Amino acid sequence: MEEWYDDEEDVLNIEINGGEYWKSIELPNGVNIDVDKTGKIKAIEILRASKIFSGDVRKVLETIQK
Repeated sequence: MEEWYDDEEDVLNIEINGGEYWKSIELPNGVNIDVDKTGKIKAIEILRASKIFSGDVRKVLETIQK
């Protein structure tokens, strides 16, 4: 598992599986779920992450390396 945070774009990405990307499922709350052809979750992308997370969780975001 690998994660990165892009502070310029304010996006948190969490890679779960190394499978081949097939498509993204966009949820209305700014969360995108990438899946492979078998339907397994490959990655979770959170848009506007700093607006969603606050307090201690936001401090964790700030320490994640790009």
